[in-house]
Amino acid sequence: MILRRLYLYLVCDAALIVLAAGVALLGASILPFLFNDPSAEAYRTSLAIYTAMTVVALPVWGVHFWFAQRFALRDPYERASSLRRLYLYWACLTGSIAATILVSAAAVQLLQAGLDNVRFDALVTSQLGWAAAVCAAVWASHFYIAWRDRAAVGEEGASATLRRWYMYIALLTGLLMLLIGTASLLQIAWTDAALGTRDRSLAGPGGIVIGGALLWAVHARAIAVKHIADDRHSTLRALEGFIAVAFSIATALVGASQILYYIVARALGESDPGHVGTNFVVAAAGPGSQVLVFGIAWFLISRRLQRDAGTQEADRQAGIRRLYTNLASLISLAAWSVGAGMLLWTLAEQVEAPIIGVEPDDWKDPLSVSVTLLIVGGAVWVAHWRYSPWAADRQSLSRKLYVWAALLGSVLGVLFAGVAIVNAVLQQVFSAHPRLDDSSNLDVGHFLAILLVAAGVGIYHWRVLRADAAARPARPAAAPVSRVATAASATPAPTVAASEALGPHARRYTLVVTDANDDDVHQALSSLPPHASYHLTPSEQTVDGR
Repeated sequence: MILRRLYLYLVCDAALIVLAAGVALLGASILPFLFNDPSAEAYRTSLAIYTAMTVVALPVWGVHFWFAQRFALRDPYERASSLRRLYLYWACLTGSIAATILVSAAAVQLLQAGLDNVRFDALVTSQLGWAAAVCAAVWASHFYIAWRDRAAVGEEGASATLRRWYMYIALLTGLLMLLIGTASLLQIAWTDAALGTRDRSLAGPGGIVIGGALLWAVHARAIAVKHIADDRHSTLRALEGFIAVAFSIATALVGASQILYYIVARALGESDPGHVGTNFVVAAAGPGSQVLVFGIAWFLISRRLQRDAGTQEADRQAGIRRLYTNLASLISLAAWSVGAGMLLWTLAEQVEAPIIGVEPDDWKDPLSVSVTLLIVGGAVWVAHWRYSPWAADRQSLSRKLYVWAALLGSVLGVLFAGVAIVNAVLQQVFSAHPRLDDSSNLDVGHFLAILLVAAGVGIYHWRVLRADAAARPARPAAAPVSRVATAASATPAPTVAASEALGPHARRYTLVVTDANDDDVHQALSSLPPHASYHLTPSEQTVDGR
C-alpha cells in the first residue's frame, strides 16, 4: 500500500509540475498572436515544446490522479494517509507562492501605468496574468480536494502537521512581503515629501504589497474560520509567530539604532554621519519607515502570541518561547558588549593619547555608534532577560545555552585582550629603540577596555550559573533497600508509612520513569509548586534480571 501511494503521488507531483509549466508557457506563447504583436513569430519555436509538455503531462497526471482518487474514495485510510496529504499540501504551497509572485509582477505592470507614467504593456501583463491564473487553479483545486478529505475522514497527527507546514509557511511569506512592501512604500512617500519631488517608482513595492496581502489574507482567513481551535496551541503556529516577531524586532531595532546614531552624531558635531547626506529628514526616511511598520507588527504579533499562550501553553510552545527569549537576550547582550567595549576603547584612547604624546583619532563617530549600541542593546536585553525566572524556564536548555555561550564569549574576550595587551608591552620591550610616543602603545588602553567589559560579562554570568544551580531541587538520598526481606514482608511497610505521613487533603502519586537518569527526572519535576515534595528511589534489579 505504501509503495503504491508513493508511486502514484510521486508521478502525480512530477506530472503536475510539467503540466502547470506547459499550460502557463503555452498560453504565454499564444497570446502574442492574439495581440498581433510584432514579436509573435519568435514564439513559434516555443509552441512545439510547450504543447508537447501539455499533451504528454496531462494524461499522465490525469490517469494517475484518477487512480489515486479512486483508491481514496474506496478506503478511508487511503484518503487520510500522510502521503496523500503531503502531495496535496505541497501542491497548495507551491501553487499559492508561485501565484503570489506572478500576481505581484502583474500588479507592478498595472501600477506603472497609473503611478509612474510608464506605457502600459498589455501583452506582458496578460502573460503574467495567465500564468498566475494557472498557478491559482492548481492551488484552488488541490485546496478543495484537501478540504473534502478533511470533511470526510478528519485530519490528525502527521496529516494535520503537514497542513500546518503549508499554511504557516504561506502565512509567514505573505506577511513578510506585506511588511517589506509597506515599509518601502512609506520610505518612498517620506523621501518624496521631504524633497518635494516625485522621482521614485511606487509600482515595485506596491506590487509586493498586493501579492503579499493576498497570500496572507487568504490563509489567515482560512485558519481563523476552520483551524484556529486546533492550531492555537500548535508548535508550528508558535514558530511562525516567533519568526515574524524576531524579524520585526530585528528590523525595528536596526531602524531605531540608525536614527539614534544620526541624532547622537549630529549632537556631537558630525555634519554627515554615515555619509547619508546632510538632510536628516531624508536620511531618516528608511529607518523611520522600518520602525513604524515593523514596530506595529511587533506589537500586534506579540499580542497574538500572548492570546495563544494565555489559556494553555504546550511544552513545545514553551520551548520555542524560551529559545526565542534567550536568543534575543544573547544577541542584545552581544550588541551591548560591543557598544560598551567601543565606548571604553574610545575614552581610553582620548585619555592615553595626550599622556604618551600621540594624536588620537576622531572620537565623535565611534562614540555615536557605541552609545547607540549601548542604548538599543541594553534596552532589548533588559526587556527579555530575567535573573530569576520561573523554575521551568530557569532550568531550560535554552537558558543554559545562553549562559554558557555568554561565559564562553567572555573568556575568549579576556584571552584575546590579555594577549593583545601583553603583545603591545613586549613590542616595546623587545624593540631596539623603544618609544613611548609610538601609536601602537594605544593598544594597551584599547584592549584593556575589551578585557574589562569581557570580565564584567563573565563574572555576572558566572553568578547566574551558580544561582541557577542553587535553585535546582536537591537530590534526595536514596532509601536503603534490604536484600534479606522478602517481597511479601517488605512491600506493605513503605505504603503504611507513607499513608500515615500524608495529610487529610494530600494526594500521593506513583510515577514510573524509564530510559532517564536522575538529572532528567529532577529537571522534569523542577516546576512542581513550592508546597509539593517528592522522593526519588531508584529501583534495583538482581543479576539474573528478575
